[in-house]
Amino acid sequence: MTYDSTRREFLRKAGALGVELATSGLAAPYVAKAANAEIRIVSNPGLENATLNALMDELGYFKTYGVDARLIQVPDPTGPFDAIASGIADVCMVSGYNLVLTRIEEGAPVKIIGAGMKKCALTIFARPDGAKTLADLQGKTVAVGPKLGLLHTLMLQLMKEKSIDASKIEFVDRGSNDQCFDAVAHGAADACCSSISHLNDDAGLTVIGEGDMWRALQNCIFQTAYASDNALGEKHEELVSVMAAYGALYDFLMSPASHDAFFDARKRAQKKFDAPSAQAIWDFNQTQRPYSRDLSLTESDIGYLQDMDIGAGSLKRKQPFSAVADMSAANAAAKRAS
Repeated sequence: MTYDSTRREFLRKAGALGVELATSGLAAPYVAKAANAEIRIVSNPGLENATLNALMDELGYFKTYGVDARLIQVPDPTGPFDAIASGIADVCMVSGYNLVLTRIEEGAPVKIIGAGMKKCALTIFARPDGAKTLADLQGKTVAVGPKLGLLHTLMLQLMKEKSIDASKIEFVDRGSNDQCFDAVAHGAADACCSSISHLNDDAGLTVIGEGDMWRALQNCIFQTAYASDNALGEKHEELVSVMAAYGALYDFLMSPASHDAFFDARKRAQKKFDAPSAQAIWDFNQTQRPYSRDLSLTESDIGYLQDMDIGAGSLKRKQPFSAVADMSAANAAAKRAS
């Protein structure tokens, strides 16, 4: 397993292929077949992804399933998708990027191939003297990150399913997931949608239980995996092996036996280890079991995501399942694991 984690290297390779990337544009897909069957797996360089990468390295699942992987880390929410659409990478296995369907609708040569974390690991935090229920958020300022980003879209869907008028809530962009939490902790917002990793924080915030996304939005897939059309055609067996390896990793993560390995990987991935945060994630993995060894998604799963994006305004129309998704690798990987 090899690593390529710098933006400079990413852009250098893009230039070598004659590709100019932009967050709003698409480049021609890379069509050359790798002679050594190497598969390029891209992710954001965030803590959760770094923890999974460290675990994968430590546990050796790539070797077990015969995967010759190059791990590429590209910053920014759109970075992994841009890398795949341009041909710099083949597949992203863990992504909270919620505009995948929008980019496919716009013509990106990419398909959703399965799921990462299936359950939404988010909840609503509020100031202790503020909102106690979701309805109380009306008239309040709620930090969610960029407009129509993941946090904003999920909040709109939550309000819709709870029959609460979202137009009466002032959604504000306070940056990343963690920055939204900090905004509430420092009084810059009344509430926020943020990660369950903050459940053990000592910031003094309260949790609005109705906003536990894994319960409130049970039909929502939190993280999708996606790959280029070229990889689906030219590296299909490699994709099957990658998905089998990740399925094994997810299965291990949800088992009590993973405790020491998870904490060790977290320490390797985080410069200043945050034990309460690690414990919150560990507890969530054990109690809620947000992953699945079978990474395949159904037409209903994809349909829900399409309806949510249409309702939020980021997607124009539904497309057939086969136009936006391909579960052939995920299904083959599930059979290999059984």
